[in-house]
Amino acid sequence: MQVRPNAHGDAEAMAALYQRSVRALGPSDYAPEQVEAWAGAGLSALRFAERMEDGRWAFVADRADGELLGFIDLEADGHIDFLYVAPEAKGRGVADRLLDAVEQVARSADVQRLYSEASEAARRFFVRRGFVVLHRRDFEVGGVPIHNYAVEKRL
Repeated sequence: MQVRPNAHGDAEAMAALYQRSVRALGPSDYAPEQVEAWAGAGLSALRFAERMEDGRWAFVADRADGELLGFIDLEADGHIDFLYVAPEAKGRGVADRLLDAVEQVARSADVQRLYSEASEAARRFFVRRGFVVLHRRDFEVGGVPIHNYAVEKRL
């Protein structure tokens, strides 16, 4: 597995991985209607390409054969908007390697705080990596009640 900066050609694989990840991993913590609302809120490949080229740092993890295993982004203010791992790569250190890359660039850019809105599974991961949960966020996506957690880590 290699972690590298995002490239324009990664957008289609990122959009597909997002959908697979939400639909395969989401049901362990969310009801079926919540998973479908969450998946439906995903970005198209075109929107992923636009977002990943707007000045944020973005990294992907892939295998030697080019198969995408996960991706992460970091906005200039320390916000992590996306951290998704392929279902078949869950538990294999992909998220750790991606977060390591983001923490390294954040420290180099003198970013003082990382923060995100984390799903149930992501909350467990972020807490294990030294983030603290600030509060639960209850909201609706497409009229479906869902929740996540505001998390942060001081660098």
